[in-house]
Amino acid sequence: RAIFIVLVVVVMLWLVKLINKGFRRTMDAMQDNNQDATLLSFVRYVVLAIVYFAGGVVIVSSIPGASDSLNALLASGGIVAVILGFASQDALSNIAGGIMILTFKPFVIGDFVRYIDVGVSGTVEDISLRHTAIRTPENKRLIIPNGKINQGVIENANYADSRVCEFFNVSITYESNLEKAIGILRAEVMKQPLHLDVRDPETQDDEPEVQVEVVELADSAVVLRAWLWAADLSSAMKLKFSLNRAVKARFDAEGIEFAYPHITITK
Repeated sequence: RAIFIVLVVVVMLWLVKLINKGFRRTMDAMQDNNQDATLLSFVRYVVLAIVYFAGGVVIVSSIPGASDSLNALLASGGIVAVILGFASQDALSNIAGGIMILTFKPFVIGDFVRYIDVGVSGTVEDISLRHTAIRTPENKRLIIPNGKINQGVIENANYADSRVCEFFNVSITYESNLEKAIGILRAEVMKQPLHLDVRDPETQDDEPEVQVEVVELADSAVVLRAWLWAADLSSAMKLKFSLNRAVKARFDAEGIEFAYPHITITK
């Protein structure tokens, strides 16, 4: 019987490895083709749970007297049922939460989300029977029970429309040529390859490709704001970083002075 149990364990672990490998290969192929692999990820954990459960049943059944003892314990009813009921509440809540996420899809694997309750942002990496794994920009993993995240407030940058608008503020001095600065800022945004033109084709001739406005007349600066549109959050951040360098170089070359805090001392 010991040999049989060892053989069952080996076969079970081999099946688990084979299932993981097959599902992972299929999921990677789907993600490479921009297909949603969320359902497949969830199904993988269901299949693994069935394999582990079946293996456990076979092992227990092969032990002399073990099945009879287990049946007697379960038949004793009451106390065991109450204990198992309390113990399984969290597990059932998480499984139900996972099913709700899978059904209504507030987010899917690959979405960039912000979990408002804890103020953490990252990419949804995995959705299991128990939890959702989020990979942060620092390459750390936030493991959140499905029951909690299903009840939380989630900001999803990819929901329905993955395009992102970022504000780009520049402060110039009052002595600088305002209209020239606005024109330069608009032109530099339009030069960026990650910039998106989101204007309605029917109104393109009536509005500029890049919106630039004076948003504040501060104590020592005129604050300009450009609306940056990009395909997704990652592209928007890259666009913003690239624009920092481009605008600095162009303003310096064109004699547009950046405003900065300073103190004038007179005697």
